[in-house]
Amino acid sequence: MSTETKVKQLVKDVLPKGKTFQLRWQPVGFGRYRVLRVVTPAWRSLSRFQRILRLQSAITGGLSAKERANILRVSVLTADEYKKLHPTLLPHRLHCARIRRVANGK
Repeated sequence: MSTETKVKQLVKDVLPKGKTFQLRWQPVGFGRYRVLRVVTPAWRSLSRFQRILRLQSAITGGLSAKERANILRVSVLTADEYKKLHPTLLPHRLHCARIRRVANGK
């Protein structure tokens, strides 16, 4: 089983039943390291630190050391927090309005 599949199952087991989630694997830019971001509405009342701690403890128990070595950082965010983190997720028309277009290269 791949690391992604194992992590998906671990997250599914840790989250309360019926709560949806999305896994976002983002490369760091050097080596094989990646950042694991879990976007979920679960645990909204908990602090970010407590959410991350719960997920990290599940990952520590469910993955081997070799599989954990490629995960540089774990992050658990709500959808609103993720949108603030990534402004590129705004609707396309808002980005188009900000770009100044020059006609004919002048």
